[in-house]
Amino acid sequence: MSAVTMPVRPPAAALAPLRTLLAAGGWGNGLVVLGVVLAPALAALEFKESFTAGLALAAVMNMFWAMIAGGRLVGLFNTSAGLRAPGVGRRALACGATALVAGVLLPAQVIALAGSGSPALATAVLALGTALGLFWVSMPPWLMWVLIGLGATARWLPPLPEDLDGKALLAPQMVALAALLLLALCLACWMWITRQRAWPSTWSMPLAVALSTASPRDAMQGWTPLTADTPVDRDLRQSPQRAMGVALGPGFGRNTLRNVLVTQAPNIAVAAFWLLLASGPGKPHVGLTFAPFMVISAGLVPILRLQALFWRPAQGLHELALLPGLPPRPAVALVAQLLAQLPVRVLPALAVMLGFGVLVDAPPAYYPMLACTSAGGLALLSGAGLLCLHTSRARWASVVAVAVVALAMLASAMAGMIRGPAPWLYPAWGAALLAGLLLHVLALRRLGAMPHPWLRH
Repeated sequence: MSAVTMPVRPPAAALAPLRTLLAAGGWGNGLVVLGVVLAPALAALEFKESFTAGLALAAVMNMFWAMIAGGRLVGLFNTSAGLRAPGVGRRALACGATALVAGVLLPAQVIALAGSGSPALATAVLALGTALGLFWVSMPPWLMWVLIGLGATARWLPPLPEDLDGKALLAPQMVALAALLLLALCLACWMWITRQRAWPSTWSMPLAVALSTASPRDAMQGWTPLTADTPVDRDLRQSPQRAMGVALGPGFGRNTLRNVLVTQAPNIAVAAFWLLLASGPGKPHVGLTFAPFMVISAGLVPILRLQALFWRPAQGLHELALLPGLPPRPAVALVAQLLAQLPVRVLPALAVMLGFGVLVDAPPAYYPMLACTSAGGLALLSGAGLLCLHTSRARWASVVAVAVVALAMLASAMAGMIRGPAPWLYPAWGAALLAGLLLHVLALRRLGAMPHPWLRH
């Protein structure tokens, strides 16, 4: 017998940088699309400087996209350069040019046309956000403290001249110059990365290199003061609920003072950084808009930990179903574990953001807005995250829920602190809270129908 070989068409070499960029961005590519959609929506509002606010939101989306895709690409090309792969520099330049076109130039033109704004300003702002995300994953972590110190020192510098007002600083030329300076700093960091043969500590290893070289075993062995521990009690036979929490690892189990402080360290650091950002006279602080996101992110840590374990069975979650001494109703016990972690994580984060509002003299509408948006958004997102463990349709619905909740929180913050208290604020987020509770009930029923809540079949 003879086999007939069919000719295989090789992939187009011109599309290789685009395929590499899309693979590196992963789900983060949707952030660029979300920024393109949300920026014209904010520009359509009737309050002042709405086009600038939409651009700022799109730049934030580009910053997170650059952190995800850029971090993976920097780690990939750093590893390729260490292996002396041919054409690493040429491929890196090709991917960078593709990212500039697909992530900056094209979205900027769409935002400018839809929002009737300046294409040059939109391009410069998106480039600045992308460069900031690249710099964040490329710099050594110890440089963060230097930047915070410089920001604190800048508060005591003499004021800028009168001709350098907000409009002059937001000119396309000034924003583009800032983006070029950040890209130059990124280039200096990349040159420094390629010269390093060994990293003495985690404070000197850039985030892109840490994500590309660290294995799960190294991550478990590398203990730092900012990692959560899993305290193990002496007699777990008498407490099946606590035994399951210990087996699930960080994010569950018994809470200690150290774990609570470690959980709130990012919120405290972000609030301290926001305090260094001065706001204009009579204008709400920019950090007040994103405060609900910090509270919700603290409460979603156990859900994200559970999803990571569920989609990576090699970490031992499926073997957990075979351990003796676990609760007889594992689905109810698992949901109880999740609910028990919410007050320990959410209430301190809420207190931090309330204290931040007091320090920056937030308007009175900020405090009820923070409480109701955090409660409704957290209930909706945690219920959707728990439901999508075993339901494929719910995964896409959870992505839509994240986008809707994010847009609703931004709208609530702007409507509450710019136009005053909105009458629809409490009913809308009360309905979101009830919808989240309904999703929890549906997820509990579906988990209870499984042999074990963390098994797919």
